[in-house]
Amino acid sequence: MKYLIKHCILMIVLCMGGLGPALSQECVPPDAAEVLQAEQQRLSAQMKNDLDTMAQLLDDELVYVRNSAVVDSKTSYLDSMRKGDTVYEFIEHSNDSVRIYGCVAILTGQGKYDVRIGQKPLKLMLRYHSVWQKTKGQLRMVSWQATRMP
Repeated sequence: MKYLIKHCILMIVLCMGGLGPALSQECVPPDAAEVLQAEQQRLSAQMKNDLDTMAQLLDDELVYVRNSAVVDSKTSYLDSMRKGDTVYEFIEHSNDSVRIYGCVAILTGQGKYDVRIGQKPLKLMLRYHSVWQKTKGQLRMVSWQATRMP
């Protein structure tokens, strides 16, 4: 129970951190289909190590909480991919649901990940939240948090 409460508090803090920049800019409500499309573009870019596309899809204020509890910024996350410290070989998401709150969308789901972290191959099943904001016509991910499934 303490574990669940701790993770709920963490998500509230992360979402509030993501909402601050979203609320201070021109708010344009996204629709669920475009959020799912942006997420699919991000997953494809991760598997291709397409850093240019990743840079366009990630907000400058990104908070990326890995399932290991490591917290990355946009810069540190892209650097880990650039250096080959994090290599996504296969990603498949399922059970995605999108909730829209003004110009912010919360995408929740689960995914299968084949990834190499520091050359160590890992096969992961994760539950995740990603928080997206749409401002000035551009949809960007502002926060990610993942938890390993047993």
